Amino acid sequence: MSLSVDKSLPDLAGLLARVERCRICPTIAPYRKFPAPNRGTPKYRLMIVGEAPGRVSLEHGRAFSNPRNLTIRRGFARAMAPLRLELDDAFYLTDVVKCWPAKGLTANRSPVAAEIRICADRFLRHEIDLISPHLVMTFGALAARAVTGQKLSLTEIHGKVLDSGRGFKVVPMVHPSTINITGMRRAGIGSLAEYEQLLARLFRKHIPREVFAALAAAARAAAP
Repeated sequence: MSLSVDKSLPDLAGLLARVERCRICPTIAPYRKFPAPNRGTPKYRLMIVGEAPGRVSLEHGRAFSNPRNLTIRRGFARAMAPLRLELDDAFYLTDVVKCWPAKGLTANRSPVAAEIRICADRFLRHEIDLISPHLVMTFGALAARAVTGQKLSLTEIHGKVLDSGRGFKVVPMVHPSTINITGMRRAGIGSLAEYEQLLARLFRKHIPREVFAALAAAARAAAP
């Protein structure tokens, strides 16, 4: 497989500039979102798709950085050990809905159908086309449905490989959020430690060897 998507980067930068300017959904004002530099790297043709930014992650300025989502980052770090690499070093990170769907001043809420439809049609599908991924990992039912175009039972397909029909693999994961503890249990995950261990196995299994080699070389080059 080819690792390079450099020819698409100007188009991706243009798309992310449109994301930044977007103010279409009145329900999601004041339009708080991650800036383009906080989205990881498209270089290795690996994507992670979440549902929407959350308040804590936005405050940290880093996707998947609230206490429960850090399990995803720890799973990746475990898979890459002893290399000291962050999720952002290997994956392009995005969400179905680009703006924080706030409930009041501080709480998160689930995106509504119109927000999902507009963002998926205007942005997510084009991100996927531009990056031409080898692998897309989704977190949460909303993300799995947006990427696959199918209404699936996430607890039944959690951690399994689906064929997108568009040349890339999809690995859907239940979301590790506090409100989804029941969903995790239905998927056979009894704790965050189990979830982290499963993620590490999936990262090691599905990240192509060429990418592991490239990441190892980059980590060695950056070491003091």
